[in-house]
Amino acid sequence: MRAGLASLTAATASLPNAHAALRPKASGETKVVALFGNDEDPCGIGHEIHVRSLFESKKDWRLIFVRANKFFTPELISDADLLITSCNGSADPIDLFTADAGIAESVVQGVPLWTDANVKAVMDNVRNRGMGLLALNNTICAGNRQFVDFLDVKEILPHDFEPLWVRRLNRSHPITQGVGKFCISHDKQYAVLIKSPSTVTLFETTAVHEKRQAVSGWALESGKGRIAGLLPGSTIHAYQAPEYRNIIWRAAHWAMNRDIQPYPEAQNTLYD
Repeated sequence: MRAGLASLTAATASLPNAHAALRPKASGETKVVALFGNDEDPCGIGHEIHVRSLFESKKDWRLIFVRANKFFTPELISDADLLITSCNGSADPIDLFTADAGIAESVVQGVPLWTDANVKAVMDNVRNRGMGLLALNNTICAGNRQFVDFLDVKEILPHDFEPLWVRRLNRSHPITQGVGKFCISHDKQYAVLIKSPSTVTLFETTAVHEKRQAVSGWALESGKGRIAGLLPGSTIHAYQAPEYRNIIWRAAHWAMNRDIQPYPEAQNTLYD
């Protein structure tokens, strides 16, 4: 245990500043920072591949993926236009970025994302600077009450993997306008209870085996910024559904208060 903690401390202390290691944001560039973590359930690599393919037509969008929680810093989002998160309150189960992580006889645990400092940075950037936030999947399990309250929801945890119907889509909201009922073949039903009347329900999901229906998509304004919560996506099956890809595309534009261009249909099957 002492050896593992010593290794973690040394590795963390030697980390370069994540923001400083990147080139400065270019004029006219849209900076998108995404964190999917390496939690036990979701496939972070698969999610990254699908999200990159989803936005590949946006040549002026710069997608920066944070592949371990320890590389996230408040400075990284200080000039970001959009933050996409899919990370719960647990520490990364394995630190895959130590010097000897390629071949290992023991496990060095990573660190959690939702520290008080990181939560404050996210909230400040949304409310005071107008950064958009897409809170995906298990973000509602951040374990930080202040942050989950910031999303204006109470989390409902999933039980098992099963088919989900996405239904009762809000036909009047820009994010879900024109999107009809669809099925995700294999996923977990993360869901929420919405707290405020001003927060809008985007859609509900029905868990086929449990026959449980609940809200799994919502949107709200927060200060100068916008937040969209989209909870399907425990597996890559959600990102393979053309309708859900369209919703994420529209939500990203809406969260940044941008005009929503039609989703390029040719991108729907690129990684199916």
